[in-house]
Amino acid sequence: MNFHFVRVCFRYLSIAKLDFVSVFLTLGGVTILVVGICAPLLYWAEADLEGANITNIADAIWLCFMIVTTIGFGDHYPISLIGRLTAVPLAATGIGVFGTLAGYFGSIILDKVVRQASTDMLHDQNRRIEQLTKQNQELNETIKAVAYENKELNRMILELSHKVDKDTDDILAALKEMKN
Repeated sequence: MNFHFVRVCFRYLSIAKLDFVSVFLTLGGVTILVVGICAPLLYWAEADLEGANITNIADAIWLCFMIVTTIGFGDHYPISLIGRLTAVPLAATGIGVFGTLAGYFGSIILDKVVRQASTDMLHDQNRRIEQLTKQNQELNETIKAVAYENKELNRMILELSHKVDKDTDDILAALKEMKN
């Protein structure tokens, strides 16, 4: 088996190895437990019946795995009520195992997609913040330049007002002299 491929898959999907192994051990353990209970029960219920096609423990184990994997070739099948009732937990286990696996891998993929989308959104947001920071700096520089110009204009207005006041005083004095 190519372990490099498995490592790449783990890295790509960002699965914690322990989680991955624990899911498979749990599902495998449940499956083996159910098959381990149901196979002898199927053999016991079917082996001595006339017309039964489960005549040895290997046939019972084969049928259990066919039911759990939801394949069901039809080469072996229970004919007694106990045998058929024994098939129910096997079918439920199979549906549960494959449903759990599908949900597990779906959540891994969804987590990867959501994480990537969140990362992309954060990068876009950071770029926008950088743009706004740059614009803010430019506006601050413009405000400083306008404030400097305003200060210069105020100084010039103040000088002119002193000059106008002085000239006005001179004109008023000259008018007074002319009257006299």
